[in-house]
Amino acid sequence: MYSTTGIDAIATITELRSNTSELLDQVRENRTRVLIQKNNEAFAVLIDWDTYQKLVEGEPDVAGERNDRPVKRKGRKKSSQTGGTS
Repeated sequence: MYSTTGIDAIATITELRSNTSELLDQVRENRTRVLIQKNNEAFAVLIDWDTYQKLVEGEPDVAGERNDRPVKRKGRKKSSQTGGTS
């Protein structure tokens, strides 16, 4: 079992997929902290941006050496085609 201290709600990955907009609205408007479960295990916590900023302000271990800009996710790697001409 895991601790749910500081958690206001729990949602599964499936609920996150089907209700993303509603969960994000709830988190932002009410500053709700939502625990995301995957396979009945704690996986992530969804929090609003202001809460995140306050969390990492005094804790360099959490933020690391990164700058304040969010990390851009790269797209999927495309497999190279063999035998083709350029």
